[in-house]
Amino acid sequence: MIENLLEKQPSSIEDDIYIFGNIEDGDCFDDSDVEIWRNGCFEKNWNDNYFLENKVSRDLLNKIIREGQFVVDLASGPGMGLIPSLKKIDSSFPCVASDANLMVMKEWKRYLESKSQINELEFTQFSVFDIPFKDNSVPAYSSFIGLSNTRKGNIGYKKALAEIHRTLADNGMFFTIESEWNDIPNILKLFEKMNQQPWNCFTEKQTSWHDRFIESGFEIIFEIIFEKKFDYRSLNKDDNELGEAADKFGFEIGILFTAYGVKKRRTE
Repeated sequence: MIENLLEKQPSSIEDDIYIFGNIEDGDCFDDSDVEIWRNGCFEKNWNDNYFLENKVSRDLLNKIIREGQFVVDLASGPGMGLIPSLKKIDSSFPCVASDANLMVMKEWKRYLESKSQINELEFTQFSVFDIPFKDNSVPAYSSFIGLSNTRKGNIGYKKALAEIHRTLADNGMFFTIESEWNDIPNILKLFEKMNQQPWNCFTEKQTSWHDRFIESGFEIIFEIIFEKKFDYRSLNKDDNELGEAADKFGFEIGILFTAYGVKKRRTE
């Protein structure tokens, strides 16, 4: 699958994983993470039914299989994005896992080969800011908060969306579940209570994922055909210092997850 998509050749190939660089764009992992992955984390993530038990995500997964020849999962990470759930529905559905971090891709490949679960599944390393595929070549992308967790804030979001737009085939699909904070004014008040400056992500222009798609050109050459609330999670005191402060001062802060299916339209 990967070879037919390539616009440029990889800098190297290790263990059949195509490597394209820009590793600084991804999450940083070390040997302690590898130990966690090998000691039950990957097994738990691969066998998890979270997306299958939620009607919204189940519908999204069925659309991916029904409408796609294969799917490239972006920023798959330690959870492997939507691929484990897709494989539970149809183990023969072709998937490509990708991430900017090579270590997590190597470890996933190692784990799945040991379980003989490697059928119709390829691995590659690249940044979503520099996707190594040809223009108009990819039938479908998938992601679970792969864009929400990208670096560089709004600049990063726009760059990633531009690359997805460039490489998607005409009428190709981008299936994703993305997250956003539900009440920024309340969060800014909480930082005042903490006597701290807000984190950078809260001082940038706040835009919903729906509007980011539109601002990136989706209104003209894409059609949002699926948009549904997937989940909502309240921040708790064990998550981070913001959750600890919210608990201390009695603030309700949460993250909203929304599922999208977005179609690229042919341009004249």
